[in-house]
Amino acid sequence: MKTTGFRSIVLYLLLFAFIGGIAFFVVSLFTNGNRWAMQPYNGHLYAGGSVKLGDITDKDGDLLATTKSGSRVYSENEDTRRALLHTVGDSSGYISTSVQYTMRSKLAGYNVITGINPVANYFSNNNIKLTVDADVCTAAYNALGSRNGAVMVYNYLTGDIVCKVSKPTFDPMNVPGDIEENSSYAGVYLDNDLSSSYTPGSIFKLVTSAAAMDKFTSDWDTKTFYCEGSVEIGGSNVTCMNYHGEQNMSKALGNSCNIYFAYLANEIGAEKLQEKAEDMGFNREISFGKIPCAESKIDLTKANENQLAWAGVGQYTILTNPYHMMVLMGAVANNGEYVEPRLTTDSSVLSSLGSSNDKKLLSADQAKELKNLMRNTVENYYGDYLFPDGMQVCAKTGTGEVGEGIGPNCWMVGFSQNSSTPYAFVVIVEDGAGGIETAGNVAATVMRAVSNEF
Repeated sequence: MKTTGFRSIVLYLLLFAFIGGIAFFVVSLFTNGNRWAMQPYNGHLYAGGSVKLGDITDKDGDLLATTKSGSRVYSENEDTRRALLHTVGDSSGYISTSVQYTMRSKLAGYNVITGINPVANYFSNNNIKLTVDADVCTAAYNALGSRNGAVMVYNYLTGDIVCKVSKPTFDPMNVPGDIEENSSYAGVYLDNDLSSSYTPGSIFKLVTSAAAMDKFTSDWDTKTFYCEGSVEIGGSNVTCMNYHGEQNMSKALGNSCNIYFAYLANEIGAEKLQEKAEDMGFNREISFGKIPCAESKIDLTKANENQLAWAGVGQYTILTNPYHMMVLMGAVANNGEYVEPRLTTDSSVLSSLGSSNDKKLLSADQAKELKNLMRNTVENYYGDYLFPDGMQVCAKTGTGEVGEGIGPNCWMVGFSQNSSTPYAFVVIVEDGAGGIETAGNVAATVMRAVSNEF
């Protein structure tokens, strides 16, 4: 009897394990089935084959990708193909942040009942209309010229991304034969908008400014420091591009005065500066839907006075991600909280992409103060002539020195405060000449293109 009872217990345990395994499989099929079916090693999902991937179009319905005669083909315009490579994707599925990779189950017409059966899915709607404007993206690509970098623009009220360009790039219709060996294509499968981080230079002065607002609540706007072009802090020099004389924050941001922000960073202190940077999105993942983005990094725990001074002007070991900078600009424009960026308005796709980001990056009062400072910088230092009439652009440039005989990372970040043109932007150009000279010209070209299209 004891033996029979023991065997019964074992059989019941096996039965429960079997039922539990079946239940786990069914749940996994519904939650992960699309990922199992759409693995990147299934090359026919990208090249065509037995599965006809749906069309990808821009906001105006212009064709960006389709399947013809079993092959994936792209826009008729070569510059547009190159400009949108990292957004649309390549036929081999190497660009893991692209639409053809992240939204491939939708493009293939996958559902949990029929899988990717081409007959069953013949009548399904597997096309995707994106929010990007092909003409604006092409203008951004051409404005970058021979330099690598990244450009993004989005509507900070709706979240619609209207421009997303990354270089280096290639023509997906004519993949270079030496793409793996030629150094000019190094990192070509990496989406710089989402997956790269760069030395920020003076765009970080916006973070230092916000930290000062926390530290010196009553007199941050009247606190002054004197710039003579160079000063010894912590045993080594901090240098500035010019002799600026006495500076308050408004003047210092407009002049991009290193001396002012070097002094300011040391008065704020390493702990408070890092704390504010983290509040504004540093050292945490700000994802694009379910796509993880490179983190913006700051670590001041071991910084001495001189290193803290350089951190205050966006040097030292600070790194910044372009996507993060774009949503930060969206937050400044939108009372401290950014709207989730999106590449499509298709609800079925958006629900599958998801997001768990904390979108509050700073207070409404600080957002307003930064907006005023950035508007003053454009109006009285860069010049409104750079941008289309009436946009009332608020912006800051940056020149991130990288050393080793390489030109700096050149930035411009900002937004239009005019509610009829609610667009925030980020431009990063590698190996450039300077923030306003290099990135400023790209930003101006892109915002003119936005103005013409919207």
